[in-house]
Amino acid sequence: MNGRMRWSESISAFVLGLGVGAAIGVLFAPRSGDDTREYILETAKDGVDRVVAAGQKLTQRAQQGVEEAKGRVRHAKQVGEQAFREAKNSSS
Repeated sequence: MNGRMRWSESISAFVLGLGVGAAIGVLFAPRSGDDTREYILETAKDGVDRVVAAGQKLTQRAQQGVEEAKGRVRHAKQVGEQAFREAKNSSS
């Protein structure tokens, strides 16, 4: 749960920073309106791309964790089955 809260806080902080930066950029822009709008659009796209990349990395890590857990379960199953067979054979 803590990891989820940290992730949402990071995204919120990023979006807030993006908005504040864009607002300051518009207020103090030495460029024309068209140039400023293009700059803001490019900056927003870069921010979205970074968020998407971070999400993809997080997804990849989660998938790796799931695969690791599956491997551990398979191993535990094999060990349990072996112990059962040994116990069954020794009691016969």
